[in-house]
Amino acid sequence: MLSTVVLYSFAYLLLLSSSLFLFIFLRRLVIQARERRDRAAYEVMEKDLLEVLTAPSPIASAHVFARKHRARPRVLKRVLVAYREALVGNCLEPLKTIFERSIRRRCLRELGSPFLATRLQNVRLFVDFSRPEEALNLVKLLHDKPIVRLAALNALTGIASRDTLGQIFDLFEKDPQPNLYAYSNIFYCLGPRIEPFVRTSLDKTLPPEKTGLLIEMSGRLLLRGLYPDIVFYARHADRELRIRAARALGHLLVPGSVKTLMALAADPAWEVQAQALRSLGSLQDWQTVPLLVKGLFSPHWHVRYNAGFGLAALGLVGIVQLQEVSRQQEDRYAADMAAMVLDTVVLTGGAA
Repeated sequence: MLSTVVLYSFAYLLLLSSSLFLFIFLRRLVIQARERRDRAAYEVMEKDLLEVLTAPSPIASAHVFARKHRARPRVLKRVLVAYREALVGNCLEPLKTIFERSIRRRCLRELGSPFLATRLQNVRLFVDFSRPEEALNLVKLLHDKPIVRLAALNALTGIASRDTLGQIFDLFEKDPQPNLYAYSNIFYCLGPRIEPFVRTSLDKTLPPEKTGLLIEMSGRLLLRGLYPDIVFYARHADRELRIRAARALGHLLVPGSVKTLMALAADPAWEVQAQALRSLGSLQDWQTVPLLVKGLFSPHWHVRYNAGFGLAALGLVGIVQLQEVSRQQEDRYAADMAAMVLDTVVLTGGAA
């Protein structure tokens, strides 16, 4: 009885192994055959595309090319991606025509493919070939894998018309669970052109995390036209928004913001105090020296730390004050922080 069970088990394993090896062998044959067909089709397409690019009427030739090769979308996408990355300027117009006349709709559908390689290949085509109304499809990819997010950012930057920017900000405002990191990347890539849209959004009642991101971007992109809006949020009831406003004012470096930052340095929240003192140091206004010295005697480590480097940013005047605080014996924590900042200035030239 036992020998019969062993025999049947051996036969089953042998059959299973043989089937597996046969499947792998046949699959490999199929893949190799497909690769040979694709390689041959790629060579034909490449030859025809070069003729299109050198034809007297490239756009008319592109229409003919699209009709001829639209039946091989997988190979056509490879050709277009390769030449999109190699060509610039008006040379891209025939490629755009081919894309529009052959595989554009298919590529839009495949942006939602479960396969990473498929999504990436398709989004690369939209870097130069996308339309403004397709911005929403690309924004959704900002939640994808890093490599897909990067390609989507490149595509969005290339179609950043006024209508596209309006659609992006509308989506940002309505998004119930925004990926703030992804939105910060796209806003930063779009640059100062987003200023009017940021102003409009700041005038609306948005969740604090969205408003905070807009305030942060105002500072990072040096959107000084938004200075009045930032000052308004410096008096906001939300602590995080006051912190973001203090940080943005430190980037904008508007002299008139000294008064606002001095008020924030006396904020009830120590987190706001710390950021306000650091920004005051960036403004390098000598009238803030007493306030920065006072910050060194704060019971909160971060407040002392930012006050110390705020003084260091003032140059010789601040260094003298740090030396005096480091020698006093009334508050050893203030003395230790002043000494640490002085050591850092000596070793790194003032980098915190």
